[in-house]
Amino acid sequence: MRAPRLLMSAATAAVLVLAAGTAAAQPGYGPPPPPPPGYGYYPPPPTERMGLTLGFGLGIGGMDSDSNLAACRGCDYDPAAGGFWFHIGGMINPRMAGLFELWFMGQAVDETGASVLTQTMVMGALQYWLTPQFWLKGGLGFAGLQIQYDDGYAYGEEDLGTGLAIMGAAGFEILHSTEFAIDLQLRLGSGSYDGIDEQVNVAMFGIGFNWY
Repeated sequence: MRAPRLLMSAATAAVLVLAAGTAAAQPGYGPPPPPPPGYGYYPPPPTERMGLTLGFGLGIGGMDSDSNLAACRGCDYDPAAGGFWFHIGGMINPRMAGLFELWFMGQAVDETGASVLTQTMVMGALQYWLTPQFWLKGGLGFAGLQIQYDDGYAYGEEDLGTGLAIMGAAGFEILHSTEFAIDLQLRLGSGSYDGIDEQVNVAMFGIGFNWY
């Protein structure tokens, strides 16, 4: 009787050992996979401007001169100056452009608005983007000063002189892409006229439309 019992015990132990070995050989489940990335802010891709660039804009500001040339005669307020600008050029690299810049401004110099002092600046300029949306610009060239008048009988224009023009500007693109941008600009400029011993300074805040 003892032998069958021993054989049965040995068989039971063998089955248990085999079962334990089979369970150990099975692959475990391991750690759970990481959760999917959560929602968050991802910066837009860099703006790659290249090739031909052109743009224009409109704005409002003021004109000032060494003498009273830009003052409004008979006015009890300082009239605002209005103007526009245009540029065309090309991208030297994705962050810098070389431009031909035209900037015109005019301001009434009498209370009726019949006489207007105008300054036109033609310059070469460089524009550099410090960030994808914020840029600085500087230019150097020539300025022309004129006065248009209308005395009720005839319209006339008088050239007051030409001189050196210098300008600086800063802008921020409120809408920008690789091909088009709308920006807000602050522009400062000055024309120096040695022939009439005059310097006319201009400032303008405006909106620009640009293609790349």
